Amino acid sequence: MLDDVISALDTVLPRLAAVTGTPGVAVAVATSTELRATATGFADLAAGVPMTAGTVAPAGSLTKPVTGLAFLQLVEAGAAGLDTPIDQVLPAGLRGRDAPPVTTAMLAAHQGGYYGDIVTATARTAPAEPVLGYVRRRHEAGRAVEYGGVLPLVTAPGPYSYSSFGVGVLGGAVEHLSGEPYGARVHREVFAAAGMPDTTIDDGTHRPWATGSRDRATGYMAFGDWCLPSPPLRTSAYPGVGMYTSVADFGRLLQSLLRTAGGDRGLVGPESLAAMVTPRVPRPSQHGVRSFSGLTFELADPDLGEDWWWGHTAAFPWGFWWEARVWPHRDVAAVAVGNRWDMARFHNPATRSAPGLAVEWAGRWAVSGAPESLPDMDGRPRWTGPRPTPESSHWMGVLAGERTHGLLGVAEPLPAAALAGGARSLGDGDAAGWDPEGFVRGVERARAVAPDPAALGVLGRSLGPAAALWMLECGASSADLTMPVGFYAGTG
Repeated sequence: MLDDVISALDTVLPRLAAVTGTPGVAVAVATSTELRATATGFADLAAGVPMTAGTVAPAGSLTKPVTGLAFLQLVEAGAAGLDTPIDQVLPAGLRGRDAPPVTTAMLAAHQGGYYGDIVTATARTAPAEPVLGYVRRRHEAGRAVEYGGVLPLVTAPGPYSYSSFGVGVLGGAVEHLSGEPYGARVHREVFAAAGMPDTTIDDGTHRPWATGSRDRATGYMAFGDWCLPSPPLRTSAYPGVGMYTSVADFGRLLQSLLRTAGGDRGLVGPESLAAMVTPRVPRPSQHGVRSFSGLTFELADPDLGEDWWWGHTAAFPWGFWWEARVWPHRDVAAVAVGNRWDMARFHNPATRSAPGLAVEWAGRWAVSGAPESLPDMDGRPRWTGPRPTPESSHWMGVLAGERTHGLLGVAEPLPAAALAGGARSLGDGDAAGWDPEGFVRGVERARAVAPDPAALGVLGRSLGPAAALWMLECGASSADLTMPVGFYAGTG
């Protein structure tokens, strides 16, 4: 069955990559007994390295279900319960004396009272910070990281508020309860147990669980068809977003969970997995489509019946998007990665991203059968964004600097010259207008006023209507540089 699906994907993927402007895309599809994978495009444009199913990339929020599984293993061992107050399974006073009462399940379902966040990022060269020390420091500061802490860290628990930091706190509990580093625990009990030899946790150390394949994809900040390597970042909230994996490895994890959904004991027992994929709280959804949060899993509307799925969308700034879904009633799972982050749109919805579409179609074709015929590439469709100019090179630098030094709060300088040197066009565009020095000046200009959201807003408006038109040409939904990003700056 999966051979036909992969054959269809082999035809479709190059077209998906082209029309979405994605340098490389890889997909794995599994049933309980089969696993197949395919890929197209490039893991690195400058070096001409092809994307493969074994190419490793930062997997962002796909780390969250790994933390959920590691915690449920401890629940099964009797070390904690889903209704256990989180402060009982952390070092005394870690969250402060006045922390609101929150259970472990509330953290896993994003009901822990932490403001929505992206990725608490640092430069890859910054010193490592243990997760428990990081959790303590953040609570002592009491502020969100984005834009220098405009928002408080904590709000009232109960309502849904997606938080990588909250899952980081749960990962701290995994570390505290198990008595060993989080990375060591999940490497042995999840990655090795599921047959994921190339998967690691980037916790900033050089321990065995943090070192792995050198065959890693380059992520790209995309402006139309013009792509620059993404900043080299990692995070201290690594139980929420710190995993590196491939679609082949993560496909093996999904395959293991399919078997558990069918009644077999795997990484956890069937009852534990059922608890993880039981709807707990509605998630905000566009266009009135209902979705829910389980325990570190995102869930579709149960009313879909046989078409119901659970899984996770994931991203890592500013260069990677993932989609992973399991259709337990179909006995099908799929996962895909693409190394593009569309800087003009900021968000890359599954219905417009190559990984999202590839996973959706793979799941559909595994049941309905692959289409008998699919259109061939009519020529070489390419993204039709604007060609770079010295002026737009500068705007790209301003936006990259704003997103990194403002939104993410990265204090360390970026290797902006190296990023500019890796810039490439996805099409046959004329690169004569590209100005690497202008890009570097733009990054420095944003860093000079970051993380202050008001100052960044002034900077964005000063770029004028020409920059707004350029944003539309790069695929933005409105003529707006979104500097700062209102939700995280307390203005959305």
